[in-house]
Amino acid sequence: MHDEVSSSDSIPSTVPSTPRKDRPASAKLSVRLPGLPRPEDLFYVQSRKVAKNMAPDIVLECMGSFWELHCPYLTKSRILMELFSSVNKPKSQDNESSDQMLQLTTCMLPSGAGNQQEQQSPRKPIMIKFQVKDPGVSKNALAAALLNLYRSDPVVGVEEAEGLLAAAKVLVFPQLYQKCLSVMLDNINSNTVCRFHHVACEVREDNLMMTCERWLELYLVPHLQSKIQLRELSQDLLLKTLKSPRLFTYSEYQVFRTLLYWLFLRLNPTVQIMPSHSSILTYFISLSKGAAFLERDVGKKYIPLFQCLRLYGIMDSLQLEEIQQIQLLPQMWLVRIFTKHYYALHRGGDMPFLEDFDTQALRFGLIIEGEAQYHTKTISMYGFYFELKAVRKGESSCYNFSMQRLQHSDPTLSFRACKRHPFCLMQERGVIYEIKVQSRVKGKWQIFCTDRVNQEFGVTKKSSESQVLKVNGLSPPIFATFSLAFASF
Repeated sequence: MHDEVSSSDSIPSTVPSTPRKDRPASAKLSVRLPGLPRPEDLFYVQSRKVAKNMAPDIVLECMGSFWELHCPYLTKSRILMELFSSVNKPKSQDNESSDQMLQLTTCMLPSGAGNQQEQQSPRKPIMIKFQVKDPGVSKNALAAALLNLYRSDPVVGVEEAEGLLAAAKVLVFPQLYQKCLSVMLDNINSNTVCRFHHVACEVREDNLMMTCERWLELYLVPHLQSKIQLRELSQDLLLKTLKSPRLFTYSEYQVFRTLLYWLFLRLNPTVQIMPSHSSILTYFISLSKGAAFLERDVGKKYIPLFQCLRLYGIMDSLQLEEIQQIQLLPQMWLVRIFTKHYYALHRGGDMPFLEDFDTQALRFGLIIEGEAQYHTKTISMYGFYFELKAVRKGESSCYNFSMQRLQHSDPTLSFRACKRHPFCLMQERGVIYEIKVQSRVKGKWQIFCTDRVNQEFGVTKKSSESQVLKVNGLSPPIFATFSLAFASF
């Protein structure tokens, strides 16, 4: 990003409210609705108030407008300091350059005696032309950035942070630049994460970029999935998030559902409100004529995204029926999924097709957001049932995370919840598992994890309990992920 600058040694006295005859010939008039002040008008009023109506030292011509500036406030912007110094330097006396810089840095503010009449400058203000080529800098952002020159501490709103960051970079205004970064880092959410990540890539701010990606790893499925801003997520960033070992999800089906919603929004860019789940299914069913969506030319580019999914982890019959109906996946993919399920059901849950635990284990998640002492979730895999548990010890910040195998007669299992699920009566079941907890500790995200455990789960109380992961110093929200795979005999 390059900015071109040029200068002129004199300029007629100009302000936004100056009559037309006093404006430079190069000035361009813009048509605007009555009662809507322009950015330069607002800047003029507020900056003159801070400067006590002191006459300007510089008039900056930029983005088709004129901005009156005062030298005591220019020191915060390196580019404006350099421009003022170079223009104010006598052409025939190079040895006076130090005196001119001294003049810039030692200009004194008016005494503030309450005089509302404009103070007279000993000479006409200097004209500087500055061309901004960065498309991310709007006139509103430029006005806000210049106004922050007149403040001891920059003021940055969340909605204007992106534009101000670009303007601060153009003006080489470090204090404002850092303030923008701070505001953006403190306000990453569903509404801002995609925009902030894009800006971070543009200006090469690795910390902001990684913080946005960390947020996506935890909140893509629980929060962004249901927001219209999901469409702002680029395909490359979505692919990176889906491949992350730190991705949180309630289940493998929820990852598929998130990707389905994202695809719907990409195919329907005019939709402004997130539709219901049934409406999205209806849309894809309406497309199901002939080949599956991913086998068509329009869908082939999305195949790498769906290849990241652990589709064999979707075991609920209603969810599998839904996937069949929308005809999104190629028929061969569905055949593989059902073949794996059939094999596992008839082999006591064995999963020989899982070769890499880190990228293929089935994930189940819990989020602890309140102050409740006990959080549980019941899951089923090929006729085996487990209760995932997160228990808080008293009023402390210590939590215990574990899981327990449930028998078919356990009162925790309701008939309504399990009437469509098989039961396996095997006394023992070999399970490879890992418990991972992600939470903020002293303001920083940390990960706590068990080793990968290979354990035989029985039906007695002692043999049905997993190892316990004990973690101190946690504060909500806490993201707990239980990764499981059934060992093959």
